[in-house]
Amino acid sequence: MRQKLRNFGLIGLAIVLLNFSQAKVFAQVPSSSNYSVPESGFTSGSDINANSASYNARTSVGNLGIGQSESGSYIGLAGIITPDQEYAELIIPITTVNMGVLNPGTPGVGTATFSARTYLNNDYIIVSLRNPPTNESGRQIAPMTTSATFNSVVEQFGMNMVANTSPATQGANPSRQPLDNGTFAFGIAASGYDTANNYQYNAGDVIARSVTRGYGETNYTISYMLNVIPTTPAGLYRMEQDLVLTATF
Repeated sequence: MRQKLRNFGLIGLAIVLLNFSQAKVFAQVPSSSNYSVPESGFTSGSDINANSASYNARTSVGNLGIGQSESGSYIGLAGIITPDQEYAELIIPITTVNMGVLNPGTPGVGTATFSARTYLNNDYIIVSLRNPPTNESGRQIAPMTTSATFNSVVEQFGMNMVANTSPATQGANPSRQPLDNGTFAFGIAASGYDTANNYQYNAGDVIARSVTRGYGETNYTISYMLNVIPTTPAGLYRMEQDLVLTATF
């Protein structure tokens, strides 16, 4: 009996932020009964709260030194006025990656972006929690449990966090802000998700992390790849991806 092949259904991958993590505050403000110094500075002048009815400004003039210095117990950031409280936040635009109707051996691809902004005395990790794309009957696309390249005769679902040229030109390497020169923000793609043209996915994997403590924002791009084969059941496959940022101490 000849089996009739059916077209693979639409795939929608929605990236939705469901968790926001903020680091605990340990900063101490020098103060007395009459005065407090919310942020110390050695400059020609500064003001952390220059207000009007419509605007709020934080200003610094004539910095005598800039840059980051640290030891095993302390970290200092010299230059512009810096926050006096630690924080960590994940910024994710609600995004739908629609791969359309797929044919066996022709992979679906797509990208989505998010950012991690931190001011931490420690590192962070970003974890992806949800299962791979699943259809109405509960059938999941086979995830790539170890890092591998596209294979047209194997059912595959994976992602990475870098720029790729195969099976399509897509994605970007992590970009650190305000300057991508190694002096601000230290987010990188995690192991398994850091090799061009290699894809992987396991629910609960760490997909990105910081490599040292510090201040700044890292912009990330997730590249998705999904391939079906003739025996893949038809249907509408969907994945709602949850990302969680956690400070590690």
